[in-house]
Amino acid sequence: MMRYALIVIVLVSVFFIAGCNLISPDPAAVMPVEMPHAYVHQVDTATPRAGEENPAGGWWLAFGVDELSELIQTGLGANHDLKVLKAQADQALADVKSEQSNVGPTLDYSLEGERNYSQFKAPGQSSSSDHDHSYSASLIAGYTLDLWGKNRADVNASELEYLAALQDLEDGALTLSTDIADTWVDIVSVRTRIQVLTRQIEANRMTLKLQELRFINGMATALEVSQQRQALAQVLSAMPLLEKEEKQLVNAMGLSLGQTPGMPVAVSTIDLPQTFLVPQPGIPADLLENRADIRAARMRLEAAALDVEAAKADLLPELTLSASAVFSSGTLDLLFQNWVLSLGAALAGPLLDGGERKAEIERTRAVVREEVNTYAKIVANAIREVEDALVAIDRQKAYISLLEQELSAVKVTLQDARVQYLNGQSSYLNYLSAWASMELLERQLVSEQATYVKERIALYKVTGRQGSFFNAVPAQHNNTGAK
Repeated sequence: MMRYALIVIVLVSVFFIAGCNLISPDPAAVMPVEMPHAYVHQVDTATPRAGEENPAGGWWLAFGVDELSELIQTGLGANHDLKVLKAQADQALADVKSEQSNVGPTLDYSLEGERNYSQFKAPGQSSSSDHDHSYSASLIAGYTLDLWGKNRADVNASELEYLAALQDLEDGALTLSTDIADTWVDIVSVRTRIQVLTRQIEANRMTLKLQELRFINGMATALEVSQQRQALAQVLSAMPLLEKEEKQLVNAMGLSLGQTPGMPVAVSTIDLPQTFLVPQPGIPADLLENRADIRAARMRLEAAALDVEAAKADLLPELTLSASAVFSSGTLDLLFQNWVLSLGAALAGPLLDGGERKAEIERTRAVVREEVNTYAKIVANAIREVEDALVAIDRQKAYISLLEQELSAVKVTLQDARVQYLNGQSSYLNYLSAWASMELLERQLVSEQATYVKERIALYKVTGRQGSFFNAVPAQHNNTGAK
């Protein structure tokens, strides 16, 4: 008897050693992208005082515009895309609970009752009938030992997927807040351009009346009057396009706020914010923790590595412990007086599966390679977005400065052309050309200033310096997995 026990112990030891070697973790995946030590382009964004870079309650508070804050808060609570992301996070949480339920023991019960009726009749005899009752109840418990860590890997992977879904929600909230701010800036910009254009139309109408009066008095030609009418028609034709743009922007804002497009949107600000703090870009390595999309990609990579471990553990047998208690009787009051108790253990594993489980291991390893490159692409794209934002802020500021210089020069030219025209030294066309250039530059300058504001807003999005919108998303998860 001792000899057989020794053989069993040796076989079980060999079995466990072989199993542990089989499910040893794969080497950690290496991200195929090199993190630079600093951004190529640097721009002076002014160093904020402590607590100013990310004001408590939202980055948009740096604007100091209550209207914008209310719009963003409304969007965060009612936007349809954000609700979709929240529902996806809830689904991922349910998956976590489902996987956790597989770790513990199971206990099932059943209750049954049966009543049988029978009738017999023999030849030459009257029929007879009979009936009986039977009752039964059972409790069945089972527990599968997680010898190779498969259940643990599945639970950890599902938790990481849930955390990644929360990161998606964070990223969606940041994207929504910057989109609402961009749309708000565009609405203010287009309304400012409409105001500028309205003043230009009135000025052209006044000039046309003066030219018609000069023509009546013989001081202007019919051509000069026609040229002024053409100038008025030109600025009038620009108004419908601006009005169309305004209506479309209001519709876009309504959709972002979770409203039906066409409903009024509370935007009454008439001036663009001139100065507000923007976040310091820091170094590229900061993006790994600051940006929610990068955190989500890293968590999905770690979850994919855990799926490999679970697939390898599936090659090995499972040890299941079971217990059952069955109660049965023909009368209900004696049900629990007649019982059978069973205890058991079962060892089950694959012998031949046509390579299905090994194929699953290869599939999960391929998923890891996919997630590694997805992670690398997201990181590289994040660095590019910050570089682009820094360049855009710097060059847009320089462009606006040059536009302002050009506008000043055009105004001087306009004044000189007016003097020469009134003195008969130049044609009216030269004056109109300078006037038209000034009008276009005035409207363009408003548009470019709005673009500059949006470029500075974009720096909040691409650096991910806002922090948590919902105060429920950990910055990292310490489960083992690919790094």
